[in-house]
Amino acid sequence: MAEELFPLVTRHFKIQPSDEKSIWDQEWNISLVDNDSLSVGTLNFENGIFNGEVKINAELDPEYDKTNYVEELFYSMARFVFMFKDIREISTVCRHENEHRVRGLEKAGYVHRQFKDGDDYYSMKKQKTSWTGFYIFIGMVAGFIIGLTISNLWMGTIGGVLIGAVLGYLMDKKEEK
Repeated sequence: MAEELFPLVTRHFKIQPSDEKSIWDQEWNISLVDNDSLSVGTLNFENGIFNGEVKINAELDPEYDKTNYVEELFYSMARFVFMFKDIREISTVCRHENEHRVRGLEKAGYVHRQFKDGDDYYSMKKQKTSWTGFYIFIGMVAGFIIGLTISNLWMGTIGGVLIGAVLGYLMDKKEEK
């Protein structure tokens, strides 16, 4: 599986872990797509996975520490870590004065969580899937059909919506685990 995942390729960067067997503990190399021998930065996960959260730290060369590059890098890393089922949040820290990093993180979808000791703390949470609305809609359509066949449209629709709501609730509960 690791052969298919690495390197992570974005528009400008190739992101490759130094050891593909222990990706959470090793330093990653950030190089350019058109010249992968030129390293423009490093990336690492601090403390691995803890309570469904990973903390990422990236250092880029000054000429690549610009808003568009930061957005591209952090967005691609969020996409990568959210492929793992047990990770629900990715976070990072940056200096408040680093406007390019702050804007890049915000454009990538990270949300400012707190300001402490001159550092801004940003994170992105994995979106949860909501099945309840989908199943209520399916239940309503099925209820119309059942209601037409039993010649009682109201009973069929109400029954379909209730069954759909129960199925949606159960699916949402299953996904939280």
